[in-house]
Amino acid sequence: MRRPSILRAVRQAGFTLIELMVAIAIALFLLAAVLNVYLNMKNTFNAQNDLAQLQDSQRLALTMLTTTIQSAGYFVDPLGDTRPQALPQVTTVTRADGSSYAFDAGQGIVGTTGAGTGAAADSVTVRYQRANGDGLMNCQGVTNTAGALGSVAVTVNTFRVNANNELTCTLDDGTGAGAPVALATNVSNFSVLYGVDSDGDDKHAVDTYMPAAGITAANLWGNVYTARVSLGFPQKKVDGTTQTVTVVQVINLMNTK
Repeated sequence: MRRPSILRAVRQAGFTLIELMVAIAIALFLLAAVLNVYLNMKNTFNAQNDLAQLQDSQRLALTMLTTTIQSAGYFVDPLGDTRPQALPQVTTVTRADGSSYAFDAGQGIVGTTGAGTGAAADSVTVRYQRANGDGLMNCQGVTNTAGALGSVAVTVNTFRVNANNELTCTLDDGTGAGAPVALATNVSNFSVLYGVDSDGDDKHAVDTYMPAAGITAANLWGNVYTARVSLGFPQKKVDGTTQTVTVVQVINLMNTK
């Protein structure tokens, strides 16, 4: 007689409201822990990815700057030409983007001192001769293939930062200035100091570093033997803050007198 009553009691057994609330609280706690781990892993991955891209930009920018600047003043035939003959005087040339340059005879490098970061940063312009087939690249990574084998052209390369914080290269290869080409993105600062032999003892010994404005004022472009280039790259850290990573490269001008 009592068995049906016992079966009904068993069928009606279940979770109480308190038990359900405790279970939900534990589930939410576990979900929050899993979500926190996911977000940390995502932030770490993004930071590592940004760092990898930053390092790629740094390598490319420094490679092109070094390759181009160290070639300043090079000319193909040192036995048949003098430097002023190979690299004659050039009066002021103004490009479509507003940048300009001028060279004295024999001068291979010139620069400007900027007033700040980004598009107001420094700029540097170098020139040198290239012969068809000699493998010497311009600032866009292109070798001279114009004209007959061995034919010579003067290449003018300008590095500057545009309004989009891109390090750009503008190239004049004898057929007119081309459009600036972006070499690296997210560049917050670009500055150049020039190592000079300021006492004029003709020992090719750098005794001071000066900005372009100081070099121009003292008429020392013929005494420049190195260029110290600084590039600033903003980098987002794992905690969400941003720091600027500055890379510095000292470049020797191989073709100084």
